Amino acid sequence: MPLFLLGLALGAISGGVTYGLSGDGQLAGIVTAAAAVLTWLGLATLLIVDD
Repeated sequence: MPLFLLGLALGAISGGVTYGLSGDGQLAGIVTAAAAVLTWLGLATLLIVDD
């Protein structure tokens, strides 16, 4: 659950910053989703490699 929330938080921050800089809601949504998924995949990879 903490990994899920971390992904959501980082995605929201990335999307908010993107929206603030560009003003494009669609681009901000894409960045939000990409940041969340990449966070989850990166942390999952670290957990798998650590074993």
